[in-house]
Amino acid sequence: MAVRYRDRYLIDNDGPLPPELLNDLDLAYEVAARVNRMVPCEGCGTCCHQSRILVLEEEMEAISAELSMPVQRFMEEHLRRKGDDWFFSVTGPCAFLGEDRRCRIHDVKPRICRDAPFLNTQFIGAVLYLLRNQRQGLVLPLLGTFLMDDSPCSLKAAAMVSEEIALLLQRDEDDQGGPGKVCRSPGAA
Repeated sequence: MAVRYRDRYLIDNDGPLPPELLNDLDLAYEVAARVNRMVPCEGCGTCCHQSRILVLEEEMEAISAELSMPVQRFMEEHLRRKGDDWFFSVTGPCAFLGEDRRCRIHDVKPRICRDAPFLNTQFIGAVLYLLRNQRQGLVLPLLGTFLMDDSPCSLKAAAMVSEEIALLLQRDEDDQGGPGKVCRSPGAA
């Protein structure tokens, strides 16, 4: 079963996310968001090879209009449904990635695509894994198999993630008055 996190990330979990996991996800999201702001997109198209590209219902009309087709036809030709969620049916690469490695629906692409390259489930999951290990004193220098191939922006991001996690953990340690668990107020994002 998949649980939604921040309305657009699907986390495989049976039932609601436990508070400790939700807290760590918020921290991982914060690191991913910082990296996403600091590492510019290189326009390589690597992000467009994800296996699950979530399309929110409120995005369908704009995309279908961009493609000059009725919403129903767009849904039939380009989407697949899994449970309550809709995904692009053709991925790896996305059907809307042009030969020039540019998005053909750039102005109306789904939010998950606008959040690329590092505000995606795979990268946040990798940061979560590293965060939990780094909190235990294990510093893993790179994201390893979580890298999106060897794209230029992925290599830059991988080099800074452990440092960003260390800064975040230090900040929270200072806020708590010394070493200990990372604690955040409920609803912190």
